[in-house]
Amino acid sequence: MIIKILLLILHILTAAAWFGLSIRLGSQAKFAATGQHSIAVDGTRTLSLMSIMLISLFVFSMALLIIGGGYPDMVQYHIASTLIIFLLIIQFVFLRPAWNKLVIEVEAPQTGRASLYARRISIFAGTGHLLWIALLILMFWNRFTLTA
Repeated sequence: MIIKILLLILHILTAAAWFGLSIRLGSQAKFAATGQHSIAVDGTRTLSLMSIMLISLFVFSMALLIIGGGYPDMVQYHIASTLIIFLLIIQFVFLRPAWNKLVIEVEAPQTGRASLYARRISIFAGTGHLLWIALLILMFWNRFTLTA
């Protein structure tokens, strides 16, 4: 029981950390697009921490499901697991490559697309926020529904 509570606390903390870190990413991208190299370096660190938190979130959520006996017959657990996978895809397929392109553009401006990459980063981070809010709602879904 203690392990389950510890995993739940770590699950919540990593989810909150990802969300908190991702809030600053859009503004960091916009400032970095103006040519501020130090902001680009700080954003790279932010993105790395976000990746660690998201992978930890996934691991802790799967560990909680395994300790809890697997997926119950409630659809919200299946949806939440799928949304975490989508969040991982956004992080590693869209956010990270866009940020890497932004950093390259800030370090050696060639194409003048820094602001385009900053907008993409903001869009992907905002999409991640939307998924995160949906995950939060699903986490408390049982408390919102009426049982007969």
